[in-house]
Amino acid sequence: MFKFHDLRDRISKIAGICGMVISITVAFYLIFPLGQTQSKFAMLLVSFGIAIALSFITFKALLKSQR
Repeated sequence: MFKFHDLRDRISKIAGICGMVISITVAFYLIFPLGQTQSKFAMLLVSFGIAIALSFITFKALLKSQR
């Protein structure tokens, strides 16, 4: 069974990743111009994919630097 502090740390890391993904997704969605060939949904998916990749790279680098 997890200790209380370990559980709080995991929850805060998950919340941090979710917050980072949401903010990066919104930023890229607003930055990228929408052309006539691109739909809003496709642009949202691309922004979401980029945000997930950047968030995981950032957290992996952060965890590696703390070791």
